Amino acid sequence: MKGLTLVITIKRFCLRILMVASLWVLLGYNAISQQVSVTATLDSAMILIGGQMDLKLEVSQPAGLLVNFPHLTDTITKNIEIVEKGQVDSLKLDNDRLVLSQLFRITSFDSGLHYIPPIEFEVIQNEVRNVAASNALSLMVVNPFKEVDPEKGVTDIKGPHGAPFKIEEILDLIYLYGGIALALGLLIWLFIYLRKKRNGEGRTFIKAKPKEPAHIIALRELDKIKDAKLWEHHKVKEFYTQVSNIIRAYIEHRYDQPAMELTSIEIFNAIKYLDIDKKSMEQLRQVLELADLVKFAKFDPLADENALTLMNAYFFVNQTKKEEMKTLEEVKETMLENNAEENSSDKK
Repeated sequence: MKGLTLVITIKRFCLRILMVASLWVLLGYNAISQQVSVTATLDSAMILIGGQMDLKLEVSQPAGLLVNFPHLTDTITKNIEIVEKGQVDSLKLDNDRLVLSQLFRITSFDSGLHYIPPIEFEVIQNEVRNVAASNALSLMVVNPFKEVDPEKGVTDIKGPHGAPFKIEEILDLIYLYGGIALALGLLIWLFIYLRKKRNGEGRTFIKAKPKEPAHIIALRELDKIKDAKLWEHHKVKEFYTQVSNIIRAYIEHRYDQPAMELTSIEIFNAIKYLDIDKKSMEQLRQVLELADLVKFAKFDPLADENALTLMNAYFFVNQTKKEEMKTLEEVKETMLENNAEENSSDKK
């Protein structure tokens, strides 16, 4: 009797141990299953027979967990074949999780609705193996051909089918090529116009007024500054700004250099190889450098320096000016104007 009681007690103890172990394994499996999320998606739920689409397998898991993708080689199911298999890509998220994904290019040559069962992934944690499965999918394979009879063999290709001509079918081409021709014509006209303008071949009914030489403009503007005597009215900065701008405009028109946009150092570097004598360069340097000091460094020059600056500006323009030869037509017009003025004064 005592022996029977002992056997029953041992069996109960073993049963309890087995239940605890099973419960522990079940809880561990559920915990791992909750940590791993597996999804399977198709590009579309329908495909033409022989067509191709992508099947994407994606796993969301903790960073320290090992998840093995299924070993799929040639087929997903007996009716769905694998054309190409991509590599497993990984993406690390901010919450210490990983997203693994793999693409499979699939096709099917059997029409009908095909069922794709859940795809299983092996999950290993602390040498414990578990399984996580994806969702199930269905794929409809459509046969677009009305009749397929292998016994009839290969048939000839049908000839082109004649269709009535419609003007609407070529309107788009008319608009396209018409627009291209119009744009090309405008470009050719613009090219010819600019070329004539550049070469001076254009003809106008109104005679253009001859452009004044650069030194005439500069000397006239310097005369205005001399008459205004800005430094005597405590407008020293304005005086140097105007003198500097006049000299820069003169250099720009006389030597075809963008002096209005350059610094003083850049101006000297741009004109140092031109035919300008050393004394003229020294006069120019005194004007521009002193103007920079007054404008940017708040330098207060002496009265003699103001007069010297204006005098050097006059000298630089006069010593570097380009005397332009007048044409016979301009000389004739000047003589006619002078004679007209003399006649009008004699009548008075």
